[in-house]
Amino acid sequence: MYNFILEIFIMISLGVIIFLAARTLPRISEMVLTDSPRRKFRWWRGLPLEKIDAVLNSFLEKLLRKIKLVLMKLDNFVSRQLNRIKKV
Repeated sequence: MYNFILEIFIMISLGVIIFLAARTLPRISEMVLTDSPRRKFRWWRGLPLEKIDAVLNSFLEKLLRKIKLVLMKLDNFVSRQLNRIKKV
């Protein structure tokens, strides 16, 4: 069971690292690259990175608000249980 939880934390950590790297990608200034005939993979230049960044930001904001709401409900539940135990 502990191995499963550890693997979940590792995967979440990797996801967070990739997410943070994707968020900083639009801030990196575009460098002037020399044109060479070997560079065939230029499809990524057409990606709308600004739109992707805006969508990720809005998704992150909504996700964090929902997590905050769940944590507040959990806090209220724990407080009620503690008060119930304290009265007994």
